[in-house]
Formats: sequence, structure tokens, C-alpha cells
Amino acid sequence: MRGQASSLGWLLLSLASACAGNAALTHVPPERLQPQQYALAAQEYERACAEGEDQACSYLGCMYDNAFGVRQDIRRALALSTRACNAGVAYGCAYLGYMAQTGRGMQADAARAASLFRRACDGGDPSGCLLLGIMYKTGAGIDTDASRAIQLFARACEHGESLACVSLGYMYANGEGVTADRPRALELFRVACERADPIGCQAQSRLAERQPVP
Repeated sequence: MRGQASSLGWLLLSLASACAGNAALTHVPPERLQPQQYALAAQEYERACAEGEDQACSYLGCMYDNAFGVRQDIRRALALSTRACNAGVAYGCAYLGYMAQTGRGMQADAARAASLFRRACDGGDPSGCLLLGIMYKTGAGIDTDASRAIQLFARACEHGESLACVSLGYMYANGEGVTADRPRALELFRVACERADPIGCQAQSRLAERQPVP
């Protein structure tokens, strides 16, 4: 994901995954790839998608949207994401939601984006929970609902989304929709920092020094 989602950060592949062979790349989402892997991963996604693996199609859509290892083709990105989402792939729905939210290849539609993020979240994709949580927290195209945002951030954080941990930490630190709880905020920032999220590390340091966080 990009936009606010780009703050999620990019995690390096583990050595075990790197040694598993090229075929393993078809099961690795684009945001976990190293740049030098883009071209090969795009080829593997393309092959797997052609063989009917809808998850690979969803990853390939992201690659075409961002020109990762392929020439940018937003129309193809939209078609691939739509295909994957229609097949029940949560990642595809999350990415299609991002495209709807930002107007990539279509007219921007916040209500559709929220619906797609909800579908992705319910389907087990934590980025869908995160992005829907951001919409509820900021009121971007939907009514603000801090309590719902907290639930979604907590769910996404639990399933590995470091930005969700940071976002939830901010809410606890500042008492947004919840009773202010500095120890809880520090713990959430620590979790994000341990996942190599620089925003989490910075927030942990500032709060530990009793400085305000956003």
C-alpha cells in the first residue's frame, strides 16, 4: 500500500525465505520484497497468476501500479486487483480499496474504499483493518468513530501491522476515544519499534522522555 499505507514500512525477507528458491516469491507480498527482487518476483507472480493463483494476481496488481519490476500499467493493476478481490483474496480487496480511495484508475470513492477495506479486514488482511481504522479515526470519507478505529488498529496490530500499533499507541497516549494510558502507549510503540518501524521507535523515545506525540 501507498499513501498513508506507505508508512507501514518495508520489511526485509528472512534468510530462510530467501533461500527457499524463486517459487517462494509467489507467496511473498510486494511490501516484503527487497528492490533487487522486484523483477524476478514480478515474473513469478505473472506465471502463478496465469496458472490461476489469484493471490499472485493481487500481488501482481500492486507491482503494476507501482512499477516494481515492470512498466507501470494502472489499468492492468486495477483489473488484477478486481479479479483477485472478486475471487475472495483479501489482499486484492485491500489494494482495490486503496485504488478507490486515491482515485487510481477510477474516480475516487471513499464509501467504496471503506467497503473494500472492511471486506479485506474481515477476510484476514490486516492492512485492510489498518486502512479502515485510519478512515474512522480521521473521518476521511466516513463518519469519525474513535471506538471503531481503536478496535481495528488493535486487530491489525495483533496481526503484525506495525503502523497500526503506532496509531493505537497515539490514541492511548493522547486519550483519543479511550482513557489516556501512557504505559499501554509505550508498550505499543515498543512493539512497533521491535518490528523495525522507525515511527514507533521515535514515538517510544519521545514518550519515554515525556514529550508529546502526535
